[in-house]
Amino acid sequence: MDDMDKIRMGLAADVAVIGGGVVGAAVFRELVLHGYKVILLEKDANVVHGASSGNSGIACTGYDAPIGSIERRCIRRAMELNPTVYRELGLPSAPVGSLVVAWTPDDLAVLPHIVAANHGIGDTHVRALCPHEVYAMEPHLATGALGAVFVPGEVVVEPWLIPIAYLHHGLRNGGTLCTRHKVVGGDFDEGIWTLQCETDAAPSSSSRATTVRARVVVNCAGLYSDIVEQIHTPAVPFHIRPRKGQYIVLDAPPGIVTRVVQPVPTDRTKGVFVFRSLYGHVVVGPTAEDQDARDDFSTTPETLDMLRAAAAKVVPALASCAVVGSYAGLRPATEHRDYQIEMDEARQWVTVGGIRSTGVTASLGIADYVASLIDASHLGHVHRDTARCPTPFSLPPDLECQGTSDTMTVTLDGVVHKVSHPLSRWGLSKRSQTMTRAL
Repeated sequence: MDDMDKIRMGLAADVAVIGGGVVGAAVFRELVLHGYKVILLEKDANVVHGASSGNSGIACTGYDAPIGSIERRCIRRAMELNPTVYRELGLPSAPVGSLVVAWTPDDLAVLPHIVAANHGIGDTHVRALCPHEVYAMEPHLATGALGAVFVPGEVVVEPWLIPIAYLHHGLRNGGTLCTRHKVVGGDFDEGIWTLQCETDAAPSSSSRATTVRARVVVNCAGLYSDIVEQIHTPAVPFHIRPRKGQYIVLDAPPGIVTRVVQPVPTDRTKGVFVFRSLYGHVVVGPTAEDQDARDDFSTTPETLDMLRAAAAKVVPALASCAVVGSYAGLRPATEHRDYQIEMDEARQWVTVGGIRSTGVTASLGIADYVASLIDASHLGHVHRDTARCPTPFSLPPDLECQGTSDTMTVTLDGVVHKVSHPLSRWGLSKRSQTMTRAL
């Protein structure tokens, strides 16, 4: 009996990971590499469909994460892991750094605290800049900058390819993916979770299962993590309140902006960024708007006009640039200022909720932390195969894309993926057009 036969019979795995966003994909990969038999359950037809389909595409340093928080721990660990893993998986990135710009005397008074916060986490290369240094770095900024903090450790990344690469590294090493499997219930008995799934996968599909059995469940359901958590306990310790971030994307000539330009952050938000994507577009956003709906990714003309004006206020030359498009992302915010990550060893359930706005940044650190919790439990000493030599995976240098920018798909290892992140769709489309013109 092979693994897929076992899945169809409900005998899935050591670990079932619920949620196919960037955090779920990272946890899936890490646990597979730790020697566990892992199944990833995603409710939608495609992975990277929810919160991970609309992030900024910036890996930050976490200097403003609460001191002593799980978030700060995971971000710092991810900063150690990201460069090597990105290189091994063939993931592009641009370590351009960011400028936190002071436009008012009140902003200027905050800059020493930002420098101190960065130095406090070991980033001693972070430094304050005088106006002359600011304009030497970004000559197209509007006049009136009083100073800035340069944070060289912040990196522009490819937001869709990151979870796709994590997923395929896990698949190459024996993990299993089941899309169109919405987990709606579960029972824990004699050390085994039996998860009930609603699925519209074809009856002939090799990965169709209405029940999935696993020793451990990891809830990485993002915007729906508090709902999934009700399977584990009626006393859910957090509640998701989606926070919408709208973006506008501009077609700007090279050199207008080279680093991530951001305002001095507040307690609630890091503010509207202006930065160049890996594909050359200039991205402006996000906003921070609390809402109830978990599936409303709409943008509004008024907000996009505001973002356009904000971009021109920071970099005046952007006022005349054409608009490529707009999009919105939803961050799984909660009433807490920290991640909600905890293992209930007695019931063999790991909660990974409230990842807020730093999922793409911290995903490898979160995965490392989750794996350490499971490894340290009695399950980690019994069920994993520690002798297996991992199989490497690297993205092909030239991805073959099918369809238009709105319907674009990419096929890897026989799996067809819809390119769900707008920055990636527009960027890959732009790259494809450039390559076609060069022929």
